[in-house]
Amino acid sequence: MKKILILITVISFASCTSEKLDMSAARKTAESAIQLIGDKKFDGLAALYTKDFNDSEPKETRELKLQQIIDAVGNVMEYKLTDSTQVNNTGEESRIVLKYKVKHSKLSTTETYTIMKDEGKYLLSNIDITNK
Repeated sequence: MKKILILITVISFASCTSEKLDMSAARKTAESAIQLIGDKKFDGLAALYTKDFNDSEPKETRELKLQQIIDAVGNVMEYKLTDSTQVNNTGEESRIVLKYKVKHSKLSTTETYTIMKDEGKYLLSNIDITNK
């Protein structure tokens, strides 16, 4: 009985092993989001969100927040990836966190995009835009 319990435990931990994600696919998602946000094409942006991220807040509320940010900082002029990290914690889904320095027409922002593989697609699970 003890051996069976140990075997089940080992199999359970092995099944929680984090998946290696494709950094270039994650970058493509994040950079598409930067362009869509900068161009105020929020309808296309929703297709890049995980289901949980879409469900976390009403679409209109999220779009209003992004609209206010872009109105304050201006259009996207250029962006540069400054940091990329793959996070693999046991018992959690793997994710990639990408940080960009984005130059807008009025001021620059630091934008962090968290990407997860959801139903075979690389989708956004969080966006953080600051003017640090």
